[in-house]
Amino acid sequence: MAEEAAVRAQAETVRRLKQDKADPDEIAKEVAKLLDMKAQLGADEGKQKFVLKTPKGTRDFGPKEMAIRERAFKAIISCFKRHGAEVIDTPVFELKETLTGKYGEDSKLIYDLKDQGGELLSLRYDLTVPFARYLAMNKITNIKRYHIAKVYRRDNPAMTRGRYREFYQCDFDIAGQFDPMIPDAECLKIVHEILSDLQLGDFVIKINDRRILDGMFAVCGVPDSKFRTICSSVDKLDKVPWEEVRSEMVGEKGLSPEAADRIGDYVQLHGGLDLIERLLQDPKLSQNKLAKE
Repeated sequence: MAEEAAVRAQAETVRRLKQDKADPDEIAKEVAKLLDMKAQLGADEGKQKFVLKTPKGTRDFGPKEMAIRERAFKAIISCFKRHGAEVIDTPVFELKETLTGKYGEDSKLIYDLKDQGGELLSLRYDLTVPFARYLAMNKITNIKRYHIAKVYRRDNPAMTRGRYREFYQCDFDIAGQFDPMIPDAECLKIVHEILSDLQLGDFVIKINDRRILDGMFAVCGVPDSKFRTICSSVDKLDKVPWEEVRSEMVGEKGLSPEAADRIGDYVQLHGGLDLIERLLQDPKLSQNKLAKE
């Protein structure tokens, strides 16, 4: 650094003056100058040098972005209320034991906090498990609720693809006993209303049912113990090609290549009502009770 070089040069000047037996007053003057430079350098070294940036996987929102967010939230909340939903809020952190084990392999992405006051705590990973905890604590059996709040994931962020460590989730849930598919149909209606109101252009709503997926795994020869971990691999199909998913299932998770290939025949299918009819006629899938339901 330039300051350190200047101190070294001044020290050399003092050394040379002493060696040449220069005038004592001149030597004292240069020594005082050297001491002053060293003191200044020490003061500078004591100062912390901060890099002004947001933590990895997070971002600031300026006035323009906030205006867009407020417009979106207004449309979303008005739709939720129109459908009779109540709003709740839960703490940004939960007891660690409340969250652990609820997300399968993704549990490793939970942010743990240091022990404070004798409780092991973690930042919430989503809004669903806190909602389930809220229902159980308050012995609520029927509720239609919405919750818009930030969640946290100790993930490898890819901000160019909208993958953050801190982000908003927007949940609408109907808890309780109802006629089959009625709440599901209302949720689809809500999604359609919101996306139409926000005028995002053409969109496609994709729907699924875990029973179809579990039935598919069963007829493809996936052991029950591997359902969850294989499901985690299939979830990656919207980010990586099938070849990588297959490689993970076989190479890392010990699934037989034959079972993986049978899964590939199903999960690469696309369609709407025509696909439902096709699956209903599938000789293997149609024999599975879960999938048939």
